[in-house]
Amino acid sequence: MNFQIHCPTLEEFYASLEDIEHPVILLEGSRQVLQEHENALTQVGAFLAETMPHALFRSGNAEGSDSLFAAGVASVDPTRMQVVTPTPGHRKKNLHPDYDVTALNQVSSVHEEHLAVVSNAATPANQTLMENRNKIPRLGAKARYLLRDTLKVLGDPENKLAPANAALFYTKPDPMSAGTGHTIRVCQQHHVPYVLFNQWVSWLPKG
Repeated sequence: MNFQIHCPTLEEFYASLEDIEHPVILLEGSRQVLQEHENALTQVGAFLAETMPHALFRSGNAEGSDSLFAAGVASVDPTRMQVVTPTPGHRKKNLHPDYDVTALNQVSSVHEEHLAVVSNAATPANQTLMENRNKIPRLGAKARYLLRDTLKVLGDPENKLAPANAALFYTKPDPMSAGTGHTIRVCQQHHVPYVLFNQWVSWLPKG
């Protein structure tokens, strides 16, 4: 089912993941969240954690969407929240002690190179940045965030991170911009179905 085109019902979303023992669902998006939408992000994190007790959830520890989604999951079961960070200690004060945290530097050099290749395919404009990430510090810092975003989708068997099975995003008016757009493109290229805010917000219980 192509969630990029079709607006799925909640029942369709559940059905698409029911044969996976521990589905991994990305919950992430823009750093800037409209105040009137903040509660919806926290609410959907809690709602999915409650109604999908065998699911795992993954985010990138950025301020805004990532933190709001994660707070919702943590209110139900923080041990099912996987956080992938660009560097060790990234926004450490924001991390619940029971989160499962993986930093980019924990992946092997071979897997990092694979992440770079996938990142280039998703966002070709960043190819020079990726090629020079280990030569120029300022490029390396930016590259780590994009590699982190790619890692969230692809996972890493050596670090017991399964590939993502689905994603919910909260985006700016242009969903394909910035780091969130990069993550969406990686999802598209690896056939990971995703649902945008105007779709998943209708799943929330009324009242």
